Amino acid sequence: MKDNNLLVMIDDDRDDHEIFSIALSELEKPIKLLSFSDCEQAISHFEKSNVDTPAFVFMDFTLPRTDGASCLLNLQKLSQFDHPCIIIYSGALPVPWISQLKAIGVEKFMKKTGSIPSLTEQLKDLLEDGVPVKEK
Repeated sequence: MKDNNLLVMIDDDRDDHEIFSIALSELEKPIKLLSFSDCEQAISHFEKSNVDTPAFVFMDFTLPRTDGASCLLNLQKLSQFDHPCIIIYSGALPVPWISQLKAIGVEKFMKKTGSIPSLTEQLKDLLEDGVPVKEK
Protein backbone atom coordinates (compact mmCIF):
# COMPACT_ATOMS: atom_id res chain seq x y z
CA MET A 1 0.00 0.00 0.00
CA LYS A 2 1.36 3.43 -0.95
CA ASP A 3 1.86 5.86 1.92
CA ASN A 4 1.80 9.43 0.57
CA ASN A 5 3.54 10.68 3.74
CA LEU A 6 6.44 8.23 3.47
CA LEU A 7 9.74 9.32 1.95
CA VAL A 8 12.85 7.21 1.44
CA MET A 9 16.41 8.46 1.25
CA ILE A 10 19.23 6.29 -0.06
CA ASP A 11 22.59 7.95 0.50
CA ASP A 12 25.87 6.83 2.01
CA ASP A 13 26.64 10.25 3.56
CA ARG A 14 25.29 10.52 7.12
CA ASP A 15 25.58 14.33 7.03
CA ASP A 16 23.21 14.43 4.06
CA HIS A 17 20.72 12.27 5.97
CA GLU A 18 20.87 14.70 8.89
CA ILE A 19 20.45 17.80 6.68
CA PHE A 20 17.54 16.15 4.88
CA SER A 21 15.86 15.14 8.13
CA ILE A 22 16.19 18.66 9.57
CA ALA A 23 14.76 20.18 6.37
CA LEU A 24 11.78 17.80 6.53
CA SER A 25 11.16 18.65 10.18
CA GLU A 26 10.75 22.30 9.15
CA LEU A 27 7.71 21.40 7.05
CA GLU A 28 4.27 21.55 8.57
CA LYS A 29 3.31 18.13 7.31
CA PRO A 30 3.39 14.70 8.99
CA ILE A 31 6.23 13.10 7.04
CA LYS A 32 7.86 9.76 7.76
CA LEU A 33 11.40 9.20 6.52
CA LEU A 34 13.15 5.88 5.99
CA SER A 35 16.89 6.25 5.53
CA PHE A 36 19.25 3.72 3.99
CA SER A 37 23.00 4.10 3.58
CA ASP A 38 23.18 1.87 0.51
CA CYS A 39 21.10 0.12 -2.09
CA GLU A 40 21.41 -3.29 -0.49
CA GLN A 41 19.71 -2.07 2.70
CA ALA A 42 16.86 -0.52 0.69
CA ILE A 43 16.36 -3.68 -1.36
CA SER A 44 16.38 -5.82 1.79
CA HIS A 45 13.69 -3.60 3.31
CA PHE A 46 11.42 -3.56 0.24
CA GLU A 47 11.73 -7.32 -0.28
CA LYS A 48 9.61 -7.79 2.85
CA SER A 49 6.01 -8.57 2.03
CA ASN A 50 4.17 -6.15 4.32
CA VAL A 51 6.01 -2.83 3.94
CA ASP A 52 4.44 0.44 2.88
CA THR A 53 5.42 1.87 -0.47
CA PRO A 54 6.91 5.35 -0.30
CA ALA A 55 5.52 8.28 -2.22
CA PHE A 56 8.99 9.65 -2.96
CA VAL A 57 12.46 8.13 -3.12
CA PHE A 58 15.49 10.42 -2.95
CA MET A 59 18.58 8.62 -4.16
CA ASP A 60 22.19 9.69 -4.42
CA PHE A 61 23.66 8.92 -7.82
CA THR A 62 27.03 7.86 -6.39
CA LEU A 63 26.31 5.02 -3.99
CA PRO A 64 28.86 2.48 -2.76
CA ARG A 65 28.97 -0.85 -4.60
CA THR A 66 25.86 -0.11 -6.70
CA ASP A 67 25.38 3.16 -8.57
CA GLY A 68 22.05 5.00 -8.54
CA ALA A 69 20.91 3.68 -11.92
CA SER A 70 21.58 0.04 -11.02
CA CYS A 71 19.98 0.52 -7.62
CA LEU A 72 16.84 1.94 -9.20
CA LEU A 73 16.58 -0.92 -11.69
CA ASN A 74 16.90 -3.46 -8.87
CA LEU A 75 14.29 -1.72 -6.73
CA GLN A 76 11.86 -1.50 -9.65
CA LYS A 77 11.88 -5.29 -9.92
CA LEU A 78 10.23 -5.52 -6.49
CA SER A 79 6.44 -5.50 -6.48
CA GLN A 80 6.53 -3.96 -2.99
CA PHE A 81 8.27 -0.90 -4.41
CA ASP A 82 5.16 -0.01 -6.47
CA HIS A 83 6.29 2.97 -8.56
CA PRO A 84 7.12 5.84 -6.21
CA CYS A 85 8.30 9.21 -7.55
CA ILE A 86 12.08 8.83 -8.00
CA ILE A 87 14.34 11.82 -7.44
CA ILE A 88 18.09 11.77 -7.90
CA TYR A 89 19.43 13.86 -5.04
CA SER A 90 23.13 14.20 -5.70
CA GLY A 91 26.05 16.59 -5.51
CA ALA A 92 27.09 15.86 -9.06
CA LEU A 93 25.44 14.16 -11.98
CA PRO A 94 27.15 13.55 -15.31
CA VAL A 95 25.02 15.21 -18.01
CA PRO A 96 25.09 12.12 -20.28
CA TRP A 97 23.34 10.12 -17.54
CA ILE A 98 20.32 12.42 -17.27
CA SER A 99 18.47 11.09 -20.34
CA GLN A 100 19.28 7.49 -19.41
CA LEU A 101 18.00 8.02 -15.86
CA LYS A 102 14.80 9.64 -17.14
CA ALA A 103 14.29 6.64 -19.42
CA ILE A 104 14.38 4.24 -16.46
CA GLY A 105 11.97 6.22 -14.31
CA VAL A 106 13.71 9.16 -12.65
CA GLU A 107 11.30 12.08 -12.54
CA LYS A 108 13.35 14.84 -10.97
CA PHE A 109 16.91 15.84 -10.24
CA MET A 110 17.85 17.86 -7.16
CA LYS A 111 21.34 19.15 -6.45
CA LYS A 112 22.49 18.71 -2.87
CA THR A 113 22.82 21.89 -0.93
CA GLY A 114 24.25 22.59 2.49
CA SER A 115 21.49 25.12 3.01
CA ILE A 116 18.67 23.74 5.13
CA PRO A 117 16.29 26.63 4.28
CA SER A 118 16.87 26.10 0.56
CA LEU A 119 16.31 22.34 0.82
CA THR A 120 13.22 22.89 2.97
CA GLU A 121 11.76 25.17 0.30
CA GLN A 122 12.50 22.65 -2.47
CA LEU A 123 10.88 19.86 -0.46
CA LYS A 124 7.87 22.02 0.36
CA ASP A 125 7.33 22.79 -3.33
CA LEU A 126 7.74 19.15 -4.29
CA LEU A 127 5.37 17.83 -1.65
CA GLU A 128 2.76 20.50 -2.37
CA ASP A 129 2.73 19.43 -6.02
CA GLY A 130 1.77 15.96 -4.81
CA VAL A 131 2.68 12.52 -6.01
CA PRO A 132 2.58 12.08 -9.77
CA VAL A 133 0.25 9.33 -10.91
CA LYS A 134 2.19 6.57 -12.61
CA GLU A 135 0.91 3.68 -14.59
CA LYS A 136 2.08 0.23 -13.60
